Amino acid sequence: MRLRILIASLCSFASCLLASGQEAGTCRDFRYRVATEPVLSVSNPAALSAFRGHISMAEVSFRKDNGKLIALDQSPDSYRAEALTESFMNLSDKISIHGKLSWSYFSGQQMGGPVLMNPYYNPVAFLESTELTLGQKNKETYALLGAMSYSFSPKWSAGISIDYTSADQNKVKDPRFSNIWMDLDLKAGVCFRPSDRLMLGLSLLYRGTVEQLRGGIYGTTEKQYFIYADKGSFYGTMSELTGDLNYIPVSTYRPMKNDFFGLGLQAAGEQFSHELEVLYRNGYWGGKSSSTATFFEFSGINAAYRGRMLKKAGDGMHKISLDLDYSLLGNNENIFRYVTPAGQSTRVEYSGQNHILDRHMAEAALSYVWYNGADSYLPRFSTGATLKGRAVFSSTVLYPFYRNSDTEVLSAEAFAQKSFFSGRSVFTVGIDGVFRTGFGTAKEDGSYAPASASGLLSFDNYLNRQFEYDTASAAGCGLSFTYTRLVSPRFVPYVRLSDSFSALLQAPRYLDGRSRNVALITLGCSF
Repeated sequence: MRLRILIASLCSFASCLLASGQEAGTCRDFRYRVATEPVLSVSNPAALSAFRGHISMAEVSFRKDNGKLIALDQSPDSYRAEALTESFMNLSDKISIHGKLSWSYFSGQQMGGPVLMNPYYNPVAFLESTELTLGQKNKETYALLGAMSYSFSPKWSAGISIDYTSADQNKVKDPRFSNIWMDLDLKAGVCFRPSDRLMLGLSLLYRGTVEQLRGGIYGTTEKQYFIYADKGSFYGTMSELTGDLNYIPVSTYRPMKNDFFGLGLQAAGEQFSHELEVLYRNGYWGGKSSSTATFFEFSGINAAYRGRMLKKAGDGMHKISLDLDYSLLGNNENIFRYVTPAGQSTRVEYSGQNHILDRHMAEAALSYVWYNGADSYLPRFSTGATLKGRAVFSSTVLYPFYRNSDTEVLSAEAFAQKSFFSGRSVFTVGIDGVFRTGFGTAKEDGSYAPASASGLLSFDNYLNRQFEYDTASAAGCGLSFTYTRLVSPRFVPYVRLSDSFSALLQAPRYLDGRSRNVALITLGCSF
């Protein structure tokens, strides 16, 4: 693993050094340039045709997290190493490209609970039945993005982008779950420019994700392991981790598949961008053959809006951003049985479906940033604030029982950064603060008809911890320091140190701790 970090680091900085000799205009900080170029915030790859110039960056970073103020899928003691490089450039008057390559390695101690990499992404999740099996999890991720646009004329352009991510995660203690993640995001679009100040775009979207999962037990043991199947709001059933017929197999991988198909509309100009996306989603958990069961089938709709507005005032600039997201996801559980006719192999017979889950989630984020000295490599001073809100409403029906739940989370963030220029050196000091709180109903249980005892379980230990993490009031602050060296107009290295601390405002009831600290060091360059 250390060798991979070294190789990734050397490759990133080698690309930076080689590119420093290319012809380019005056260099500006990569992230600052991207944040203040409205056309670069549009996901339609055809919009790259409106970009002029060449901006690139390369970074390696190391992050250390400590503290027990964590969600169920986080670790109280973890580290993450990452290397990445990204570039926007014009190859000619007609062709523009965008590329990104990244690698990361995560290792976390005392992890258990959720089995899937992202337990909130799918309508069904799996949990370890006991917290006595906490152990180390390691995750390695590779990502590659390539996009290109071609201008047919001053008014018309077309583009395509491919964004691929793969990851593998392993738990180093029984039950030794192994996860393999693959994510392919394709976009194809066209743009029309009726004038120099307006660009209109249309894009077709496809995204496919597969997470393959299996459980494992090292050696021979008489100990039994059980898995909770969370069918919504930590309500579901328990099964033993054995063989390949239950929810999680032990000798083969089982896929959680998702497909998204959608359409995007864009409008952008010199000082604004607007984008609307709508996608249809469908997926399943299980196999798709006559001998492997499809346990769940689900579908839904995702809609999103992204808006950016810039306003220059002298040597300053105001920026307002608005992000809105909404998703509806429903889940159906298949009714089936395994049958083995005489002289034939075992097959699956389906007899219907039960609709067990409806989940609505809405998110909104409104932010404002003011840049002073917006025309330099970095603004001399910048400050801003962001307000965020998320609401999740879930209805789970495992007839005749049901569970309703809702969670609302609100947060406010603010930051300020000051840059001091001294010859070719730039010293940047930053401070930020955050406040978060929430409310809602963890669970509201009932039944549609009188019923005797059943095999259904409420995973209250996990439910209460996650609900408290989402809704308990917490506050935090952070400090950062960046040293930037303006070596030349085409090559600018920097080093950044930051540390942030957050804590609950009152003693926790279910969480194991009330504070968390995150330290980060980054070495990088813009070119």
